[in-house]
Amino acid sequence: MPGQSLILYYSNSGNTKRAAQQLQTRTGATLIELKLAPAYPQSYFGLGLRTKRQLKKNRHPAITNDLNLAPYTTIYLGFPTWFHRPPMFVNTFFETADLNGKRVVPFTTSASSPISESTPYLTEMAKGTGADLKIGFSANYLRSITAYLNDPV
Repeated sequence: MPGQSLILYYSNSGNTKRAAQQLQTRTGATLIELKLAPAYPQSYFGLGLRTKRQLKKNRHPAITNDLNLAPYTTIYLGFPTWFHRPPMFVNTFFETADLNGKRVVPFTTSASSPISESTPYLTEMAKGTGADLKIGFSANYLRSITAYLNDPV
């Protein structure tokens, strides 16, 4: 994709981090791990409780990075899929980032959920932001990342 690219990602278990690193290797994009407050618990049980509570109460964790998106035309946004949807911090990203004129390409990791399950949520989040939201891709495997980069939607 033309212009400077940025990969923003959050990873709890390491899967999304590995996918982001593989994407960086193939694109040369700048790589930034999102920091959140409150931080998500490392334990599976604690993580499940926190994310369910955030969903139920519509709570959007803060992104604590000082993000300067101005130099970038393409932003790859990586996240795990939890409960068949993007985590609530993705809402925060779309609410707080200046995305006007930016191409946003979501990528997700999940044991069972394809990117298509996240797409309706992402479409709603991106409304009114000026972002050019792309369909994105599931990034569980290197071949999926490569396939997307060879034929971006």
